[in-house]
Amino acid sequence: MRTEHPHPFQHCPSCGAGDLQWNSSNRFTCPSCGFVFFHNTAAACGAILLYQDRVLLLERANEPAKGMLDFPGGFVDPGESAEQALIREIREEIRLEAQELRYLCSAPNRYHYRGVTYNTCDLVFTGTLTEEPGSLQETEIAGFVLLSRDQVRQQLDRIAFPSLRQAMELFLRGPVSDSTESGSR
Repeated sequence: MRTEHPHPFQHCPSCGAGDLQWNSSNRFTCPSCGFVFFHNTAAACGAILLYQDRVLLLERANEPAKGMLDFPGGFVDPGESAEQALIREIREEIRLEAQELRYLCSAPNRYHYRGVTYNTCDLVFTGTLTEEPGSLQETEIAGFVLLSRDQVRQQLDRIAFPSLRQAMELFLRGPVSDSTESGSR
């Protein structure tokens, strides 16, 4: 079954034919050569980091969501675990090592970038910092804020992506008991 796709891809990357088709199962197929490309969900990670009981949020320097607040993090590279990617992204973006990184939750997201919609699964962790960021990756980060939990609650609508707002709301509700996490009633 052929459906319209939200992507600008028009030609097969294998043979160059202009009859590339988008199927509803998230794949492109080329009737000319049989090439199949699965446009699967990409993994991304981010961290809600605390410094002296204040939440660190970064101001995005680029689209999508330029000027909005974000967590330190980014896409998981091939061959990386989510934890490895998060450690790398935190080092790149805020030049610090986070402590006590713990998985919080995951949430689906749609990331619109240069005419392409990427479906992501955002893996969110929590952690702490022993110092305030001194320098930032200026190509991606315009600035940062350290906010109390009450200040974060008042600015949830400034957090760039729905997936991250959901994670922050979960974080702000406080710890989840083991019985809730495991699905017990």
